[in-house]
Amino acid sequence: MKTLWFKSEFVAPILSGDKCDTIRKPSNRLPGVGDEVAFSVGPRRPFARAVVVAVESIDPSRDVSSSRAAQVAGCYDRLDGHMVRIDFRLIDKLE
Repeated sequence: MKTLWFKSEFVAPILSGDKCDTIRKPSNRLPGVGDEVAFSVGPRRPFARAVVVAVESIDPSRDVSSSRAAQVAGCYDRLDGHMVRIDFRLIDKLE
């Protein structure tokens, strides 16, 4: 099972269901539709499990709100215009 790491500030919104997607740099290691994934804060014990329901290429400067684009930019050194949005459905809270 693949694991996606999140900043601690995203744990509560994920567990409450308010956050149901993540924007990442493209990688061959990202999960695909139907994959079950674990969520953790760094190399700690997972806090949740989810299933991936959609994966799409996006341009954060064009395809998301400016506040969300700024949030994504805060996670990476720079945005090159090509990112991947992963939509997920929480299946288990592990905390």
